[in-house]
Amino acid sequence: MKDSRAVGVVANPASARDIRRLVAHGSTVTAHQKLNQLRRLLVGLGRTGVERVVVMGDRSGIATGLLEGADRPSGAAWPRVEIVDEDLTGTAADTVNATRFMVAERVGAIVVLGGDGTNRLVADECGDTPIVAISTGTNNAFPKPLEPTVAGMAAGLVATGGLDLDRVAKPAKMLEVSCPARQRTERALVDVAILNAERVGSGAIWEPGTVEELYLCFAPPDGIGLSAIGGHLQPVDRHEPIGLAIRLTTAEGASASDPPTQRVTAPIGPGLIAEINVVSWSKLAVDQTITATTTSGTVAIDGERMFRFDSELTVTLRADGPRVVDVAEAMDLAARTGLLAHAPANGPDPAQSSPEQTTN
Repeated sequence: MKDSRAVGVVANPASARDIRRLVAHGSTVTAHQKLNQLRRLLVGLGRTGVERVVVMGDRSGIATGLLEGADRPSGAAWPRVEIVDEDLTGTAADTVNATRFMVAERVGAIVVLGGDGTNRLVADECGDTPIVAISTGTNNAFPKPLEPTVAGMAAGLVATGGLDLDRVAKPAKMLEVSCPARQRTERALVDVAILNAERVGSGAIWEPGTVEELYLCFAPPDGIGLSAIGGHLQPVDRHEPIGLAIRLTTAEGASASDPPTQRVTAPIGPGLIAEINVVSWSKLAVDQTITATTTSGTVAIDGERMFRFDSELTVTLRADGPRVVDVAEAMDLAARTGLLAHAPANGPDPAQSSPEQTTN
């Protein structure tokens, strides 16, 4: 059984600090700003019945700042705050370990403040625990910008069982990329890119001319990042049972036998728009596996270079990703079912009055 009065919180202190802040116009989200967002989140959680919040620890003072705030008058309505007991490394391992701890504690939901990479790490470990993804990264496609107060209310209503999960938290699609020769398999929430780059380098992708193949879970026409390329070829919704497979030319250009067929203008970063040469594209069905035509290069997962390969590589679209709470859908259902509308204390029942009975 889930602990319906507990919610986990993963706030990545390093999100919004990659190289795209330098080569594009990505903004920085400071630790103070994240702490402020978490304070608002806790207000929403507390007002919807959540009693306990388990927060990932960090070296930037975010988690300890919440503990200090809980002792102030402004924190009186917050749930009880606990910090995950772990040895901090300042790496992705902190997110992985904290998520595992929250799952073991059977929290009713996990709220994630971070970018695509942070959400991917949580998605790999959260199992059937629903997540609420709040964007604080540099170049996000998976998490959305949300007001934390409202996101906290949605997370609280989900965790406490007030909302039907099948209606407000559908499973996300994921891409599974496998390199049998290296015995390595990774999963992506947004995209898998195959680059002709020889090194992993800085991690973040900001030079589209190095991308030879691109696989997408979804492709929003109003998105940003590599998924925006697909969004202007064939828009694909987050819950539509297909993905996209796209072949591109590199900076060196295509051969005479493999020329580009389309040129796409896409926003691949904040304030960074590129012209992309597309050789071909096709829809990718759920559980369909494609073998990459590129036989060596670098694999990037959700915009971050991950590993080198020099042998066969396969990509498969899966439909068994984490349950992701649609905050707008959750709040709409809460409103339509009256979860947040109550009769005033010692006052009339709102159900007994109607517009015709109201007088000025």
